[in-house]
Order: sequence, then C-alpha cells, then structure tokens
Amino acid sequence: MPAPQGAGDVIELLWDNWDDFGYKTSFATTCRIGGELVDIGAIRLLVGGHSTSATALDKLRESGWNGTFPPPGLDYISVPLEITFYQQVKAHLGVAIAIEVAHALRDASLLVRSLDEPAQKLVGTKGFKDSLQRERGSVTAYLDGWKVLEDLAIAVQDFDFTFQDVFDATSTLTLNFDADALLPHDINVLIGPNGVGKSRVLHQMVQSWIKPDEEAAVGFAEQPNLSQVVVVSYSPFEHFPVDMEGLKVRDKDVYRYFGFRGRSGEARRIRISHEFPKTNAAQSLIACLADDQKYAAIEDWARKVGTVETVLRAAFQFDFAAVEIESGKHVRSLYINMDDVAGPAYIQVADRRYVPVATHTMNHANPQRLLAACVAKSGVAFIRDGEPIELSSGQRLFAYIVIDLLGAIRRNSLVLIDEPELFLHPTLEIQFLEMLKEILASFNSKALLATHSEVIVREVPADCVHVFERTDDGLVIKHPPFQTFGGDIQRISSYVFGDNAVSKPFEKWLRLQLKEHGSAKALIKAMGDNLNEELLVQIKSMDDDNAW
Repeated sequence: MPAPQGAGDVIELLWDNWDDFGYKTSFATTCRIGGELVDIGAIRLLVGGHSTSATALDKLRESGWNGTFPPPGLDYISVPLEITFYQQVKAHLGVAIAIEVAHALRDASLLVRSLDEPAQKLVGTKGFKDSLQRERGSVTAYLDGWKVLEDLAIAVQDFDFTFQDVFDATSTLTLNFDADALLPHDINVLIGPNGVGKSRVLHQMVQSWIKPDEEAAVGFAEQPNLSQVVVVSYSPFEHFPVDMEGLKVRDKDVYRYFGFRGRSGEARRIRISHEFPKTNAAQSLIACLADDQKYAAIEDWARKVGTVETVLRAAFQFDFAAVEIESGKHVRSLYINMDDVAGPAYIQVADRRYVPVATHTMNHANPQRLLAACVAKSGVAFIRDGEPIELSSGQRLFAYIVIDLLGAIRRNSLVLIDEPELFLHPTLEIQFLEMLKEILASFNSKALLATHSEVIVREVPADCVHVFERTDDGLVIKHPPFQTFGGDIQRISSYVFGDNAVSKPFEKWLRLQLKEHGSAKALIKAMGDNLNEELLVQIKSMDDDNAW
C-alpha cells in the first residue's frame, strides 16, 4: 500500500481498471492516520451519467478542482467494498469524523436513509445495481453501513430461503435469528431422517449466495444482511464449491469452504486430501494474526488469536499454537521487532523450527512474511513445555475447525455446517457447540447446521429447530411442539425420528426371552446383575401387555 501524497490524516482514492458490466467505479484507497498507514479497504464510487468514474474526476481536476472531496457540481454516491471501511475510520478518528468522511464520499447507506433525493435517484440506476451492489460485501455495507455511523448495533436479521426440495417442488425455510426471546437464537438446525434434503438446502443456499439470480425460483426472498458465508463439511460425499475461482468478483473471501477438498497442482484441479485441513489451519492461524493487527483499533474487536487460545484450552491444555517455518529462514526476519517479544520467539524441536502465533507474539510478528515462510502442509503445532503435544484425530480436527472459522469469519457471517456429528464424538460435539456459540457471539454471526444429532438440538430453542418430514403431500417443515432447549434427548429423538414406532433389536431379544422363560419374574431372576432399571421397566411392561 503506497503512502498518501497529501499531508496529515488523509484518505486518497487510487483508481483501478476493474470493470463491472461496463462500469468502472472501483478505487483502492491509501490512508494515513496519526502518521501511520491504515488499511481501510477499497470503495466504489458512481458518478451520475458516467460509466467510468475516474474520467469524470480527472476532467474536474483539469478544470481546476484540487482533488479534495466533495468535488463541486458532481452528482455521485459511493459504497465501500466492506463495512469495516467506516468501522476503521470511526475507530481511529471518532464517529463525527467518520460521518464527515461519509458525507464527503456521499455514502449511499447514510444518504438514502436521510432521504437525500440525488442519492435516491442514483440508487435506482443500472450502475448502482451492476457495480456498487455487485458484491456481497458491498450489499452489506449498503444495508448496514448507516448503523456503524449512528452507533447502532448490527445483527443478522431473520430471512426466508426458497429451495427445490426432494419432491422437485419449492419449499420455503424461515430462519429465526433475530428473536427478542431470552433463549439464544444464534444457531438454527435442520434435522430429520436421511433422504429428506437437509444438506440439499445448504448446497442451494451456497449456490444462491455465490451466483445470485433474481429470476430463479429458488434463493433468498430478500438480500440478507450477511457479509460472508462460511461452509464446514467433512462428509466424504459432499460437493460444496471449494472457492469462488472463475467468478468475476474482487472479494473472493465472501465465500469460504473448509473440508477435505481443495485445489492443487498447476492445473488447479479439485481433489480430496487429508492435507487440506492441515494447510488451511496453518494459513487460517496466520490470518487470525493479520486480522488482529489490522483491526486492533476497533474498540469491540474480538481478538482472534486470544479466542483461539481460550476456546481450545477448554478442550486440551497447551501453552501456545505455532507454525513450522522452512529451514534456513531467519526467525528475526519474521518479526517486526523480535526483541519486544515477552516469551519464546521460536521453538526448535530436532530439525524443525516453530514460530508461535500467540497472544505474546500477536503485536510483534509479521503475518505476511510468516505466511510466506511457513510449512503450511505441516498444519498447526500445539506446544506445551517446549514440545509439540499429540492430539487424537478428533481433537486435531476440532482444533483445525476452530482456527479455520476464526481465520475466515467476519462480522455478520453465516456459518453452514453439514453433519458435524460425522467427525466429532459426543463429548467433542458438546464442546463444538460451546465453541461455535462463543465465536458467533464474538462476531455478531449466525450458524445453520444440518444434523441427525439430538445432542445438538438440545442446545437450540424449538423455534430454531426445523424438522424435515416426508409426507404424502410433499415435504413438511415444522417446529417441535415442545421446548427443545435443555430438553430430553429421548423425547427429541422420538419426535424427529419416530423411534417409538420402530422395533429395536433389544426389544425383539427381550420378547424371545420372555417367551422362553414364561414370565417377567423368571426372566428378571435369570438376568441377575445384568439388569438395569430401564430393562426392568421394559420387561414388566411387555409382560403386562402380553406383548410376546
């Protein structure tokens, strides 16, 4: 990022040649505040009657304008590429200056809601739709940017999603994220037997997110105020897009995927490999470090590196996380100032060297150099007493998911998780839910899970539980008629999967034994110490009902 040419606290717009369907409105920015360069991100600026904004501004310069905004006699509006644009300005200079900047740039989110007539006219133009609202981050900045400037909380709203169900009909899912109720509504769950189309909904939601089509029968009823969609899926049969490669968007991180699939080789072909989770985790941990440095001035920024440590220490004990660096790399070159590090700057284990990505190195490591030097395929090492600790496969995958989510997540993200019970045992399932809730709360984000797990449903209020059921009339989506939050797992299972109507193998065995022994009393005596309270009740019930 080049330094601004102007003096003092200044934002300068640097035009580039990015083309949105014939409209060239993009400007990178360079910003200096308090003598330091601050990365606030890019902006799109649309000039009325012009398809190339820089040309209109250059003509003004030629006629004597000194380049200081607002330009005289020009009809224009702007939208930043991400909502963090004004969060950064506000964090460094205060809300009054941020509003002053927004008025100078004629921010569409602020002006339209203050009933500015010229802005309202430009918002209705093709240029606004095709360029300034071309990307999801800009949509969120337009929907919610005014809230940043007016010090209002931003929360993901409820939204409807129409999808093609397993009967090739259209069904609508209403996701409840914004309830006034006391119970937490940060997670919604899709549950039901196999074959009802739970994962199908997630796939269609991703497709609609990365390739919006207003004419399609499926999709979001209205633009949701989401900044990003993140997918976590470790099913061997899933086929989510692994990235946004090939799509003409500048912000490709508006969709992120984590699983066993990814691109590799010169041909960039998609393949399945156990190396992808390791590589993703190492890169994501460094991304946590980079975000913490970039957004440190934002008052309520949730420190990502610190959150990694807090969340994972609830699952296993370690001193800090670290990444392996290539042999021959000088550790000192990976720090802004290594002498300021209050703790180990590196760990040497045999022929491997690890650099901590931890709270004690967070403000001192250089994330760009560290990313270039790290051996990403080695994953993340967790160091305790100077040595990497051994984790079970479940613990390691759990750790990688935590790091991946934190490395990717933005405020107002939607996290889609497909069948987490496939890769987590019951204890880790509970820790996973606890982890997920903490991350979502820290980043004003929400999650939608497709699952068969009653343990997960027990952590979610009934109006956030969407039970999918096949009927003669098609797919039915319903909420349990009882409160699932903190509820009885057997009751949840019976309602969702109809367990009461299905004969279980142990029941068949009991009926045969009752027939052979002739009475419940005889069978109970024969079973002796092998009997538990549930079996005792079951045997007496079968005998009383003459079920055998």
